[in-house]
Amino acid sequence: MDPVSRVRDYLLDNVGHLTYPGQASFNVAAQRWFVPVYCRAARGAVVVGDVELDPQGHIVFAPSREEMLARAGVTAASAS
Repeated sequence: MDPVSRVRDYLLDNVGHLTYPGQASFNVAAQRWFVPVYCRAARGAVVVGDVELDPQGHIVFAPSREEMLARAGVTAASAS
């Protein structure tokens, strides 16, 4: 599966509609896809983390919802 589509599905299921994936990049040395996560905010889109995927498209690491919201300056209660 395409890494951006995989991250989009993950974000919708686990974080919410205020986040969306950016352009994926592949790190050859690490053999990992990195997809930035953006959060929609009143002042514009803010990068709140990166999701890391293996070459087959399985998520290896994703910041928690709370970590992403904290980076965006939004509380979990106001994002619901």
